[in-house]
Amino acid sequence: MPIRLISRSACRIAPPHPTRSLLLHIRHASFGPTASPPRLPKEEQEIFEELQRRSTGAFSQPREEAKESQPSELKSSESTTPEATKSEEVHPNLRRGAPPEFAGDTNPKTGEVGGPKNEPQRWGPGSDYSYNGRVTDF
Repeated sequence: MPIRLISRSACRIAPPHPTRSLLLHIRHASFGPTASPPRLPKEEQEIFEELQRRSTGAFSQPREEAKESQPSELKSSESTTPEATKSEEVHPNLRRGAPPEFAGDTNPKTGEVGGPKNEPQRWGPGSDYSYNGRVTDF
């Protein structure tokens, strides 16, 4: 089979279709400003950003801004424990699990290290295991 030579003019790449290039320009032009709420005045914008920064979530109270404390205020802030402030950040209706049966890393009954702090409860003859109502499959 003979090898056929192709001329240089046949190898040229055709220019893009006019509508295709028009669509590309339109698509790039549409990346301009989009619909958005009007800008707030500078003072109100600063207040809004401060409220957002102090916000802790949907169901909790906003954090108070740490102001320059006087010595009497420092003593009262030292009396609060990290656990007390941690519990304030949690929603009051949060259901907590069963308290741990032992302290430390080793289970005194089984000798297991790094295992669960509570033994699962057994329900019925099928021996379903559950932790706080959530069934697990072993």
